[in-house]
Amino acid sequence: MHTRRSSWRNATPIAAMLLLPATDIGPAQEPDSGSAQLQPVRDSASVFCPVCGAQNRAGSRFCLKDGSPLPAIDPVRYAGGFLRAPETLSAGEIQETVRRATRSVVRVRVKAAAKLRYPVIERSTRLRGYKGRLESFDDEGRLAGSGFAVSPDGEIVTNAHVASPFGTQARLTVETQDGRSFPARVLGIDRASDLALLKIDSGSIPPLTWGDSDQVRLGEETWAIGNPLDLGISVTRGTISSMTRLRTGLQQVENFLHSDASITGGNSGGPLVDLLGRVVGVSNMGFHQAKGQGYSIPSKMARLVMERLRQRGTYERGFLGVQVRPVDAEALQRFTVKRATGSVVESVLAGSPAAGAGFNPGDVLFGINGREAAATYLLQEAVASVGPGVSLRMTLDRTGQVLELPVTTVARPEEPRIDPILDLARYLMVRVEEEPGGKGVTLRMTDEFSVARKYGLSDGCRLTSVLPAQDWPDTWIDLVDYKKLPGVVQVGGLDDLRRALGRAYLGGRFAAAIHCGEDQYPLTSVAFDESWAIVL
Repeated sequence: MHTRRSSWRNATPIAAMLLLPATDIGPAQEPDSGSAQLQPVRDSASVFCPVCGAQNRAGSRFCLKDGSPLPAIDPVRYAGGFLRAPETLSAGEIQETVRRATRSVVRVRVKAAAKLRYPVIERSTRLRGYKGRLESFDDEGRLAGSGFAVSPDGEIVTNAHVASPFGTQARLTVETQDGRSFPARVLGIDRASDLALLKIDSGSIPPLTWGDSDQVRLGEETWAIGNPLDLGISVTRGTISSMTRLRTGLQQVENFLHSDASITGGNSGGPLVDLLGRVVGVSNMGFHQAKGQGYSIPSKMARLVMERLRQRGTYERGFLGVQVRPVDAEALQRFTVKRATGSVVESVLAGSPAAGAGFNPGDVLFGINGREAAATYLLQEAVASVGPGVSLRMTLDRTGQVLELPVTTVARPEEPRIDPILDLARYLMVRVEEEPGGKGVTLRMTDEFSVARKYGLSDGCRLTSVLPAQDWPDTWIDLVDYKKLPGVVQVGGLDDLRRALGRAYLGGRFAAAIHCGEDQYPLTSVAFDESWAIVL
């Protein structure tokens, strides 16, 4: 699989849950006897030189490479459950740990039919901006990604975009490092986090042990392992580069670990392991244009999702119906925010539980059920993890006044979108204002580098009508054709625009043809890859 997903593919942060039983979010379990984790050295094991790291036979008193005295093995020190501190491992021991971990990594071959439609644009020679049309893809795709065993009875973890790349059922085959091949079936897929759990009828693949991503330290050494295409096992070394739990917007639920261990094409779904061979992340994506940009789903998040998929085949999340963002410079500029931390409500979905409970744009959420949850990713997953039909008490700050609002969750939609106007405005870097008297909507540039100018839009242009992507034809849209197309929506105010742009999402992209009646060049088409907002 390509680690940077294509524009038409539909693709978030799971942290320590505030509302789950301790058994769901507890520490990693003790390693199974069949685990690929580094095991205690016993009578028949090798002895590694503390000076050069060379491997020597058990019982040797001196290193065969440099003659250094070898330490005697103390059976008490290597009692069951003992874990070495990573800094005490020699180079040879680290290599052996990684070698053992590779035995658990598999290639996942995928065959799936794909029938897709998605919007594309190109610069127009007749218009000042861009023209758009729909493009189609109808073919059988043959792809490959990676995965790894997590149980002795043949359970395999991989990415959702590997197990079901086009959002449809696929034929899956798991191939081991030694050339064996097994048909695989899907136990569950969670597209929000881009994780999937597969099952093969074999218990011969040694499982890896889960580590605790919450205990990973900045600068800690990690290894990204994959089994891409026909290249065999791929192993890259790197360090944890960021502890800020990055968000890219490519998935609904994100809380990425950032490591500079390169995630190459076909490595999606493979493990990110520490020096003890424990899985601290699931490789998810990399950016080929920039080296050292590897993003992995934290193990704590992956373990929780795997448990839900194993038990129910799905992860049914709770939903309130608000779009939020962290308290940052933009939020401070747009809203009257009195708190330095928390999640600012940007928009409330009409008819949602949040609307019924009285949530307003500008509210700063910072607690749930009496416990603080200032981090946005933690608040999102705290709401999601309880599922639908659960009563919550949300603590918020409204212009300096602390309130607690009761609200009951409903089932989270498969593709939750709150306000398409915000998605368009954020991409174009504009402010969308309604003209009085239903005379249309005006675009105001909020930044001198506004992307809107690239599309031929000017500051203060009055938007009179739009044609959303789902109503685009297969031929290029020009001004003459635009006026004849049946899907064109006249825009008298923000409600008209919001309803029309609800049909702008197609094939993992957001696109619309925009008509500004008073401009010299009144028509342009805008299209960009969809970026998921943070939705509770």
